[in-house]
Amino acid sequence: MFTTWNRRASQVQTDMGNGGKERVFLWRTPSPATWPVGEDFKETKEIVCRMANSLLEGNCHVKVLEAGCGSASHVRFPSAVHVVGIDISKEQLEKNTEVQEKILGDIQEYVLSKEQFDVAVCWMVLEHLPKPEDALLNMFQSLKPGGLLVVAIPNLVSFKGVITKLTPFWFHVLFYKFMKYTSRPFPTYLRAAIVPKRMMRLAEDCGFSVVCCRFAEGAATKKLRARYWLVGTVFATVNSFVHLVSLGRVQSLLLDNCFLILRKNAKAIS
Repeated sequence: MFTTWNRRASQVQTDMGNGGKERVFLWRTPSPATWPVGEDFKETKEIVCRMANSLLEGNCHVKVLEAGCGSASHVRFPSAVHVVGIDISKEQLEKNTEVQEKILGDIQEYVLSKEQFDVAVCWMVLEHLPKPEDALLNMFQSLKPGGLLVVAIPNLVSFKGVITKLTPFWFHVLFYKFMKYTSRPFPTYLRAAIVPKRMMRLAEDCGFSVVCCRFAEGAATKKLRARYWLVGTVFATVNSFVHLVSLGRVQSLLLDNCFLILRKNAKAIS
């Protein structure tokens, strides 16, 4: 059974789904206090991936779009799927051996064919785009009715999100060196359009339902709090204060990653 959220409805809808299996979707308005919380980033990622795969059960010839695919895929699907990857980096596309079809282009501007994909995956990409809403609308119209959009984004309403948004890129580079990461950060915009509540509202306006919404604390924040007592104390104090003054309406500011599965309704706006 899956819970599908819609802010404008409060009803029960029965969907036979693929293969004639009955699934009941309870449409209700979520609040931050009721959203599921993942204690571990990897664990939450696995839960989301399993849920996406289970929603595709019974589908044959599944076509997947990997938006901003980079050099590797993040969501595993059965081997029968056909994966199309789009990225602005020719070098990264050439390294990716998991996509069968490659598009060199910008997901914000490259016009995807209408209703051609069963699933679109956009994993930690939207925060790096100056126009993330354009990318979302492009992916929305490229999905077939009943299609899924699987999204992973940093949660702007978190310690990491706020700090990343307010600091310059050179600070991000220094932080990567300080944490002894071997990779380099990408320039980050973190537009307000990717705040989870805003993104869900946009999706619903375009005829999508929220099948899954989960939050998790990333490895960087956990590592920083564990390594430095003062940082952990400050974060805990501010987190408790915000929870208190908001009367529990604001979830933990430690949850710096959000995972969404959005499902296109049969009569979605294209």
